[in-house]
Amino acid sequence: MFKFALAIKVIFGLFNFSLPAPEIWAEPIPYFLDKQMGNYIAPHSERGPGHRGLDVLVGDEGIRAPQAGFVSFNDLVVDRRVVTIRSGDYRISFEPVCSDLVTGQAIERGELVGYLCEGEAGYKEHCEGCMHLSIRVQRGYLNPLLFFGQLMPSKIVS
Repeated sequence: MFKFALAIKVIFGLFNFSLPAPEIWAEPIPYFLDKQMGNYIAPHSERGPGHRGLDVLVGDEGIRAPQAGFVSFNDLVVDRRVVTIRSGDYRISFEPVCSDLVTGQAIERGELVGYLCEGEAGYKEHCEGCMHLSIRVQRGYLNPLLFFGQLMPSKIVS
C-alpha cells in the first residue's frame, strides 16, 4: 500500500509544477502588438478548424526575425510565399512574405527576414495588408502571444 501511495504522489507531483514563461522575443515589426488583427484560435483536433497564428497589419516596413536561428523554408506554399525560421524546437513562419534569404542560412534576432508581398494568382487574403505569423513545435501550433509576453504558460493545479 505504501508503494501505491508513493507512486500516486510522484505521478501527481509531475503534474503539479509550472514551467517558467519563455524568453520574450523581439517584435517582427515595430508596435507589433498594436497592429494585431486576428487572434490565435486553437483547433479542437489536429486537423480541425482554427486559426493557428496571428494576423498583423504590415506596411512597407521590413519583417524581422524575432529569434536567432536558421532559415528552414523559403518558397511558395500553394499560392503564397512563406518563410520559416527554425530556432531550437520552434518553427516561426511568416506569410505572405517575400525574402532573399536562402534555406540553411543563419539569421540573427532582429535581422531582416523580408517584406509583405502579394500572393500568386488565385490567392485570397483573409485580411488586407496583413501578415500571418505562426509558431509550431513537433506537437503542433502554439499561441504566438506567449512568446511576446502577452500570455502566461498554463499550469495544472490540484
